[in-house]
Amino acid sequence: MKLTLVERRPQAAPPPLTAAQLAALVADLGCASWLVNVVLVTDREMGELRQRWYGGEGVTDVLSFSYLETAGLGPPQLAVACGSAACDLWILTEPEAEATLVGEVVLAPAYVARGARAAGWDLAAEWALLVVHGCLHILGWRHDHAAQRQSMRAEEREILARAGFTHPLPPETTEA
Repeated sequence: MKLTLVERRPQAAPPPLTAAQLAALVADLGCASWLVNVVLVTDREMGELRQRWYGGEGVTDVLSFSYLETAGLGPPQLAVACGSAACDLWILTEPEAEATLVGEVVLAPAYVARGARAAGWDLAAEWALLVVHGCLHILGWRHDHAAQRQSMRAEEREILARAGFTHPLPPETTEA
């Protein structure tokens, strides 16, 4: 998977990780020709996006928008368990030869920085987690239920460890 950084904040501080570092985190996810935009927005814009598309109130750290389908005709462009896909995935539009935009991960950097500071987490590790988390959502991962959350967190932990990052959240345990 390829990744591009799209800056939509006026006169903003640069992210704690470079575009190349972020791209390296997700290089093995999805298909090599798939492109994900990581869009950096203000808190206000994030709140508006959350309200419009998810019905939530207030700002959040990350939102994902996938342009992939979980059902389609013919063989999928990416089968379950390949490239970290959580399900079979089809491209909504005709795939382009060089790069096909399959989703967007939207981050609110100021909100992320405040949250990481308050929790005592390393800001670079938090950015790494949020980009991986957002890309996994694009690949069909969900965390609506405990089992899904555990699986997604384990996948995040593995991807982050390969890049030398520690997941800031503890592993979830199942209660007997």
